[in-house]
Amino acid sequence: MKTTQGRNYLSAVQEWVARAPQRVAFENSAGESVTYGELGAQSDALANWLMSLEGIDGHAPVVLYGHKSPLMLVGMLACAKSGHAYVPVDTIYPMERVRSIVEQLERHAGRIAVLNTTKAPLALPQDVVSLTLGELTDVCEGKEAALVTQARQLGEEDTFYILFTSGSTGEPKGVEMPMRYVNYFTRWLIDDYRSLASEDERERGLVWFNRSPFTFDLSTDDLFCGLSNGDKIFALEERAESSYKETFDALAKSGITDWISTPSFVDACLADPSFSSDLLPALRRVMLAGETLRKDTVARLYERFPGIVVLNNYGPTETGTVTMCVVTDEMMQDERPLPIGYVGPEAQAVVLDPQTLEEVPDGGRGELFIVGNVAKGYWGRQDLTQERFGVCPEGIAQGRPSYRTGDACTRDANGLLYYGGRFDTMIKLHGYRIEVGEVESVLSALDEVDMVCVLPLHRDNGAVYRLLAVVQPSATCDEAGRALTKRIKAQIRDTLPSYMIPGSFRYLDALPLNANGKADRKALAQLMGA
Repeated sequence: MKTTQGRNYLSAVQEWVARAPQRVAFENSAGESVTYGELGAQSDALANWLMSLEGIDGHAPVVLYGHKSPLMLVGMLACAKSGHAYVPVDTIYPMERVRSIVEQLERHAGRIAVLNTTKAPLALPQDVVSLTLGELTDVCEGKEAALVTQARQLGEEDTFYILFTSGSTGEPKGVEMPMRYVNYFTRWLIDDYRSLASEDERERGLVWFNRSPFTFDLSTDDLFCGLSNGDKIFALEERAESSYKETFDALAKSGITDWISTPSFVDACLADPSFSSDLLPALRRVMLAGETLRKDTVARLYERFPGIVVLNNYGPTETGTVTMCVVTDEMMQDERPLPIGYVGPEAQAVVLDPQTLEEVPDGGRGELFIVGNVAKGYWGRQDLTQERFGVCPEGIAQGRPSYRTGDACTRDANGLLYYGGRFDTMIKLHGYRIEVGEVESVLSALDEVDMVCVLPLHRDNGAVYRLLAVVQPSATCDEAGRALTKRIKAQIRDTLPSYMIPGSFRYLDALPLNANGKADRKALAQLMGA
């Protein structure tokens, strides 16, 4: 379907600020909320403050530190209005990772600003311009507003946001997504997704479920489509996930019409019989992404929520969501796994031989390349950017930007795409993208570790459910077994998010090596039954 022409995300949000200022734009499970009018006024005040800063480049990225608070959304819009890219950093990150992100940004942008939306203090470099929660609140309420004569809104090729994901070099890498992608993606969701809602639903406004942290690109689906259409975003914050009772109590009060999450979170909810249309009577559509969607998950959703529509989405952080499809009865009855969908209207999906980069015939297995609306590259990492971006042969790309996904894929004659695993060491665990090399790098830096290899453990359906660290302890290590595991986990917890910490550890006197002197992953996988 052809996308809505001329649709600009920021302009669309501002239209709703003027049209329905009293309508709630965002609410979280803690009861915090912001209306469209407040969102517009507060982001204007913060944008003014950002443009008044001296000693900071007009397009330098701005870090937004926090979780699921309304101020995070205010900061996102304020950055766009003032010409800055926003960089969300969630409170689930350990401080060492937060500092690593700030240092990377400073390395190539000079002095930057950090907006702290939490009550917790941040230990940051002295040259960083940092606002505490109290100071940020004063600015957004206009108490510290500065007059600005000219706005610096983002252009189509300017960076809208930077998401830091796991990196194989031992530190996170920042993906720069341009404004043109945000505008395109918003148009596509309006045309191909929001059109699934009835005219009456669209008029009343949808209620989108925001479960993923703002550091996870899956969260942009509801933020971009919802806010540009005057809808309401309902966010499940961390405290409400401390127990299923609290989670379900929050969901029961939410009025959610459109659910977005990873399949694994849905599976966890489905384990409770009360997760049904009785709990969420307004739910009409379920969009799942971030990991492999299984047919039994869809079947249980259809059973618990009669009449709903389930969609499967796919898209690496470097491309945003690029494929989508409604799961049909025909797909459920097909002997093949569920497809990941059709590519969006302003992108092209190409399946190439990973060695020769020649096109693979329909039905053949190859590596998926995305051409068109993709990220600009990795922040300050030209070496990594050159490895993944612009690699697609010019005869296919024809001057358009491209991204090499590393994902194995097949395409049928109708253009429907099927995911077939990874060609490298990057994996998805509970929806989070993890570079196994980063986990290994952090573990290798410990005095207790001489050599380590991290292996993903797979279920029968191919989904990764746990990381296994196979460790060769150092000669000076005086602990073993559970005591050593406890000691190692305590140390890496300061560096890695909890979802990247291996769930299992095994110890060997010596790891098998390949001809290059590196840990032999294949031999270890066979040895460990992984």
